[in-house]
Amino acid sequence: MLHDPREQKMFPRLEGEVLQELVELGTELELQDGDRLFSEGDREYDFFVVLDGQVRITKRVGKEETLLAIHEPGEFTGEISMLTGGPAIANGYAEGPVRVLRLDPNAFRRLMAECAPVARVVLTAMAARATDVDAQLRQQEKLASLGKLAAGLAHELNNPASAAQRAAGQLRDAACGFLRFSLEREDPLSPEGRRFLCDVHREVLACAGPSSAPPALDPVTQSDREDELTQWLEDRGVQDAWDLAPTLVSAGFDRQSLEEETRGVPDGELEEVVTWARSILELSAMVDQIETASTRVSDLVSSVKQYSYMDQAPRQEIDLHEGLENTLKILAYKLRGIEVVREYDRTLPRVIAYGSELNQVWTNLIDNAADALDAAGNGKRRVRIRTYRCQEDAVVEVTDDGPGIPEEVQGNIFNAFFTTKPMGQGTGLGLDIARRVVQVRHKGTIRFESRPGETTFEVRLPIGGDSSGAVAAS
Repeated sequence: MLHDPREQKMFPRLEGEVLQELVELGTELELQDGDRLFSEGDREYDFFVVLDGQVRITKRVGKEETLLAIHEPGEFTGEISMLTGGPAIANGYAEGPVRVLRLDPNAFRRLMAECAPVARVVLTAMAARATDVDAQLRQQEKLASLGKLAAGLAHELNNPASAAQRAAGQLRDAACGFLRFSLEREDPLSPEGRRFLCDVHREVLACAGPSSAPPALDPVTQSDREDELTQWLEDRGVQDAWDLAPTLVSAGFDRQSLEEETRGVPDGELEEVVTWARSILELSAMVDQIETASTRVSDLVSSVKQYSYMDQAPRQEIDLHEGLENTLKILAYKLRGIEVVREYDRTLPRVIAYGSELNQVWTNLIDNAADALDAAGNGKRRVRIRTYRCQEDAVVEVTDDGPGIPEEVQGNIFNAFFTTKPMGQGTGLGLDIARRVVQVRHKGTIRFESRPGETTFEVRLPIGGDSSGAVAAS
C-alpha cells in the first residue's frame, strides 16, 4: 500500500455533527464486494464517505494494479479529481459489504463553500494525498523505466554473448581438428602445397580483424561461386567439395583464383592442402566473431555507463549528441523496424546540464515516438532526431510519423497521470517528468506540435545552463 494508513493528514475521519450534516446532503448506498465506486479515467464521479466496511483505492501502474489506500469508516475518497476537474486517477471499489454516503459534484462543491471545517479537512487531506501519491508513483515510474532499460539491455547483450559462446565452441572443435590433421600426416607436403598454405596464412594475418574481412557477396553470387568451385574441386578428386567451397568463397576465393594459387600442387595432395586451408580460414573467422561480439558487449556497457553518467559529477558540460546516441543504443530493441533519421548540427556547443536526467527526457520522448508508430500499424515508421542552435539555446527535436495526438487532449499532455496509452501501458508521468527536468531543473522549455502523420517534441536548453549554478528543486 503506497499510503501510510497511520498518517492523520491523509486519512482524517469525519465524525459526529460533521458526518450527520453530510448524511443530510447525500445519499446512502449499499455495496457488495467488488462493486465499483469509480474507475481510473472516469470523467463523471462522486464524493464518497465510508459509513461501514472498507473501500480499496488502486491505480494501474504498468501491468500491475497498485494498492494506494484502504478507507475505513469515517474516511472519504474522490476529492482529488473532483476538485481538480480532471479524470479520476485511481479506482475505488468495495472490499466486502460496504455502506457509503455519496455526494454528487454540486452537493460537494456547496459543502466546500459553506462548511469551512469540512473544507479544511478535505483540502488538507487532498494536498497530502496528492503529494504522497505523486512522489510514490514517480518513484515507481523511474523503477519501471529502469526495468524497461534493463530488459532492453539484456536483450541487446544476449545476441553478442550467444554469438561469442557459439564461436568459442566452434573454435575449440576447429582447433582440435586442425591439430589432429597436423599430427596424423606422415609425409611432408610438396613445396607448392606449403607455399599455398603459407600464402593463406600470411593473408589471414594481414587481414586480421572483422573490419578487414572480404566484402559479403549477395546470395546469388555466393551460390554461383560455390557451385563453380565445388565442381572444379570434384573434377580433381577432392572429397566433400560441397563442404569446403562455402568457406573458401567467403574468404574471397573463386574457381580461377584457387586454380592459380594451387598451380603445381599434386592432385593427390590437393584435398589435404585445401582442407588445411579451410581450417586456417575457419579459425580466423571464429576469432573475428568472438572479437566482434566482445566489442559489441563492451560498447553496450560503455553506453550504459555514459547514459547514467556513472562516476561523474551530476552537473557538467555534456555533448547532447552523445546522450542521444547512448539513449538510441539502450532503446535499440524498441526501435527495430523503425528508421531513425539523424539530423545533427555537430557544431552545437556542449551545454551545462544534468546529463543523466536529460537522458531520461530523451528516453521518454523516443519511447513515446516508438509507441506511437506501433499504434499506427503499417505505413511509414520513422523517427527523426534533429539538433540545432537558436541564439543562446541548444534545441533538440524528436519527430515521429505516427497518427498524432488528438486535438481535444493536447492541452493535458504534460499533466501528471494523463496518458493517451491504453490502460495499464502508461502511468501518465513520462512527459510530466520530462517537463520538470527541462523547465525546473534546466530552466529550458519543452513544447510540441502534432497533426496526423507528424508529431514533434521540441526541447530548448540554455547552452550556459542555469547562470546561478543552483540546483532547482524538482
